[in-house]
Amino acid sequence: MIRVGKEFEQEYPGGSARATECYANLVRTGDLLIGLHNNQAANEYKLSATAKQALAVIEGAGRPLEPTVVAERLIITTGSMTSLLDTLEKRGLIRRQAHPEDRRKILVDVTPEAVEILNVLLPSFHQREKSIISDALSPAEQRQLLGLLAKVQEQISEQADRPSDHRARRVVPSRLRR
Repeated sequence: MIRVGKEFEQEYPGGSARATECYANLVRTGDLLIGLHNNQAANEYKLSATAKQALAVIEGAGRPLEPTVVAERLIITTGSMTSLLDTLEKRGLIRRQAHPEDRRKILVDVTPEAVEILNVLLPSFHQREKSIISDALSPAEQRQLLGLLAKVQEQISEQADRPSDHRARRVVPSRLRR
């Protein structure tokens, strides 16, 4: 668990030690969970996190996709997408094909080899998720967690367009003054 120091609220007026601990631990938990999946994909199939996601996005669409669509869904640049597709194509995990309606465009699709990887990898992810969550939380606690996360997500949505408040100023502790 990430904890903040006892002087946190004096150093950060307007802040809350508990809120910051919740925020930091929520992010850390997500990073740890994603890290487990990413490490498994890398160790077992030599797939980067982005490569794993790209294959899942393309296969999950149920049809070939334009590279720009995949890039948008992964939130990466088209230049990065091109490099990623080159790598996946060399490994025999995707194939590029002509767009049937616009010869200036291409489509990408997963190969049977990629589908076979996903057919093993994705179920193992979900088994791990079940194991972690079920071993840590009762069904009632899982429902409660989902409710709490929904409330946090709702607040994120509500605050997304609000301007940042820069009125509070940090009180730099003497140990950090230069």
